Amino acid sequence: MKKETIFNLSTTELINGLKQAGFSKKANQLKRKSNKHKEKRDQEIGESKNNSKEFRKIIDDIGKSEHYVRFENGEEKLLIHSIDKQLALFERINRSKHTFFYQNLDKEVSLIVCEFYNLNIEVDEDPAKINLDLATSTFDMIHAIEEKELNRMINDQSQAFQIRLFLEAFKANGQKTNHITYVNSTANKTEDVYLFIPAEEYIWSINHEKVNDDQIIATSSSFKSFFEVVQLTVVEYLTSKFSKKGNKKDEKFFSIKRGFVFLIKSNVLLLLFTLLFFLNKNSWALDGEDYVTLFAVQGEALLIILSFIACLRPRILK
Repeated sequence: MKKETIFNLSTTELINGLKQAGFSKKANQLKRKSNKHKEKRDQEIGESKNNSKEFRKIIDDIGKSEHYVRFENGEEKLLIHSIDKQLALFERINRSKHTFFYQNLDKEVSLIVCEFYNLNIEVDEDPAKINLDLATSTFDMIHAIEEKELNRMINDQSQAFQIRLFLEAFKANGQKTNHITYVNSTANKTEDVYLFIPAEEYIWSINHEKVNDDQIIATSSSFKSFFEVVQLTVVEYLTSKFSKKGNKKDEKFFSIKRGFVFLIKSNVLLLLFTLLFFLNKNSWALDGEDYVTLFAVQGEALLIILSFIACLRPRILK
């Protein structure tokens, strides 16, 4: 698999780089997360890299990225940051070490994610082929019980074999579910979460939404099928945000250009309306010219005020 330039940074360097580049909000978010997990700060990378072109590009892309998808595997994390409709910045985190590389949003995304979980995407067979309904209370309970009690449930022959298969995979995964989190990094808000549990030869994907009667649905699928779906959702999530933006050319909060364009267009309309009065000039009263002049002056004053308002960036309701 071909990956573009790989670049390594420590958490400290990443935080400092974001601050120095003016992305203080994201730097503080990262600092809070690293403090929460009590990560050791280090100075593994010298000052020279802080001035490199690659370093500045990565900092700029992370600072401007509005969305990312986060994968977690034990203490390791994989983040895919939105860059544009074709390219993404991949960030692999192991304690305080951040490894970056750029990758096109193509078929290799599923391979990268599958390798992150140490699974073989070539496995394209689902030996289980199961849809399992599980009460939400039971799903919550198995996260809290001790391993001894979980073993008892797995060995209980009165339990349906589908449930015992699910519990075996759950136990092998450390009594936890894996999360794929879709994050709006600008608002620091989680927008969606996918849950799954890897089994020996297949994946349990867990649907916990839009299910009636307080139930979840766990569906088995092959590694290949599951991660191809993950790739589609990742690409859709990261690229759809650019599509919604359309072709906005001016995103400044205050733009004289916007106001000037508005003033020109509105003056053309004002001139047309003023000229309409001159069509019946012969019928004007003695003070008719004064009224037309007053109309033009008041109209121009109003347009100047409105052109100032037009300089402001329009608010977009989401």
